[in-house]
Amino acid sequence: MGTEKLRGIVIREEMKGESNKQIVLLAKGLGRVVLSARGARNAKSRLLAATQLFCYADFVVYEGKGFYSITQAELLNSFYGLRMDMDKFSEAMYLAELTDRCCPAGMEQDEVLELLYYAFLVMDKGTLPPKLVSRIFELKLLQISGLFAPEECNICGEREGDLYFDGRTGAFYCAKHRTQNSIFVYDAVRKAFAHVLEKEGRAVFGFNLSEEALEQMTVILRSYMDIHMDLRLKTRDFFA
Repeated sequence: MGTEKLRGIVIREEMKGESNKQIVLLAKGLGRVVLSARGARNAKSRLLAATQLFCYADFVVYEGKGFYSITQAELLNSFYGLRMDMDKFSEAMYLAELTDRCCPAGMEQDEVLELLYYAFLVMDKGTLPPKLVSRIFELKLLQISGLFAPEECNICGEREGDLYFDGRTGAFYCAKHRTQNSIFVYDAVRKAFAHVLEKEGRAVFGFNLSEEALEQMTVILRSYMDIHMDLRLKTRDFFA
C-alpha cells in the first residue's frame, strides 16, 4: 500500500451517493483501472475538473486493498470541444465505451491510450469529421488487438487487383474468389486502410475521405467488428 501517480484518460464515470464518484481510467503503464473519487461531485472539490469523462489528467492515488482512491488530480486536457457538439460528443462516447470494453483490467495498453488521446485531440479540434475519426480508431484498434488481417484474399492471399468484402463472413476476397454477397472495395477505402495500418501516432489521422467512401468504410468496419469482436455497445446502438 502507498501512493503513486497515474496519467490517463477517463473513459467511464459512475456516480456514487450524493457527492462521490467512481471513474475508470485508461492509465499509462497500467491499463484500465478503477479509481474512487470521494467528494468529486461537490462544486468546490479539487477533483471535480479532472474526473470528468474524456479528461486527460494526472492523478495521485492511494492504493488500498484492491482499490485506488484519488488524493490529488491535475487536469492536462479536458477536450472541452467534445461536449459542445452532438456529433463529437456521440462519437467520443462511443470510443470511450469501445475502449472500456476492449481493454482488460490491469494490462498495459499504452498504444490504445495514445490512439485514444490523438482521436480525442483531432476530434476536439475539428480537423476531421467525427465519424471518420471513429473509423480510423476502430481500424487501428483492430490492428493493435491482432484482429485485422491485411486486405488480401481470404482464399488465396492475393493482394493485387480488385478487392471485395463479404459482410456475412467478415473477410476480403479477390475477383476470382469473390462471393455472391461481396461488395467491391473502393480504391479510396483501400488506400485509407493501408494508411492507417502503416502509420503510427497522430499520423494515422492524416487523411480525409469523401462521404461515399466514408460510408463504405463504416459498413465494412461495422460488419468486420460484429463478426470478429462480437461486442454489443449501447453507445453505437443509441447513436447509430
